[in-house]
Amino acid sequence: MQIDPDEGSGMDDYVIVEDGTYALRIESIQERSNADGERSWMLRLGLVEGERAGRTASIDWLNFTPRGMHRVRSILSALGFDVSVPVEVEPADLEGKVAHVRLITQESTHHETGRPQRRSRVPYDGWSPCPDAEQYARFAPPSGGAGAGGAGAGMAADAMPF
Repeated sequence: MQIDPDEGSGMDDYVIVEDGTYALRIESIQERSNADGERSWMLRLGLVEGERAGRTASIDWLNFTPRGMHRVRSILSALGFDVSVPVEVEPADLEGKVAHVRLITQESTHHETGRPQRRSRVPYDGWSPCPDAEQYARFAPPSGGAGAGGAGAGMAADAMPF
């Protein structure tokens, strides 16, 4: 294969779908804690329909801080949890859940390399219930990833370029 150095945009482009609202499944969750002991969960969101079904569309975060709890409750509500009462939730309770999630493209510069990049991100109010969530959940890929041929198949979640 011949590589032409003048081809390409010079931008790292991780966007696999255009801006819009998609039915996305929580494919995996990684728990994190910062130096202050504040917990957060990194949600890997996969497409559930279309030719790119199973591919990672975006990463989003649940931040369990006083400031982040409003958004956490909003996301849990979109996933079908009753947040009008106290609720105990673990990562396994969210894996496989489906919601409508709005994606927008964000352009930035990589903090180490200085290269421009494009990523899909979820805006603050980007989650809403998916009427077909139960139908999609029945067709969830086997635990452990995006399914055969999807982005992330066989990759460690921390190896994802998000």
